[in-house]
Amino acid sequence: MAIAVQPVAPAAVSRYGIVAPRGEASDEAFLISDIVEKPSPEDAPSRLAVAARYIFSPVVFDLIDRTPPGLNGEVQITDAIRLCVRGGGTVVCVPYGPGDRRHDVGNFESYFKAFIRMAADDAEIGPQIRQFMRDLLHEYGPPDDSPA
Repeated sequence: MAIAVQPVAPAAVSRYGIVAPRGEASDEAFLISDIVEKPSPEDAPSRLAVAARYIFSPVVFDLIDRTPPGLNGEVQITDAIRLCVRGGGTVVCVPYGPGDRRHDVGNFESYFKAFIRMAADDAEIGPQIRQFMRDLLHEYGPPDDSPA
């Protein structure tokens, strides 16, 4: 198994699966000794968050089948990965490099921002999308940052 990871601020660790590197983490690939889903900042084994990019072998399906549902009734892939590690399996983490960008699409606001960013960055339609956004800003004006 391989997982992409990225460092996050201490206040953000409770929103992610966090890996515990086996030994020292590096800018290169490294092994993990554990993974914890959404720990508190005090209990987090590191600040290296799972960046929702995985490479799994077919064994993951057996691990998922053996993973009990969590408090909300969902089976967490993090828990299946943890079963792999605790069973002696190898999980390699690959850190995001400088300039790599990941877009969280876990809620509507972040999905919309990711969609807009990807459209604006597109080589073919990006110029038209950026002009459309400029027109929208002109139409709507700057955000109202004044206190309510």
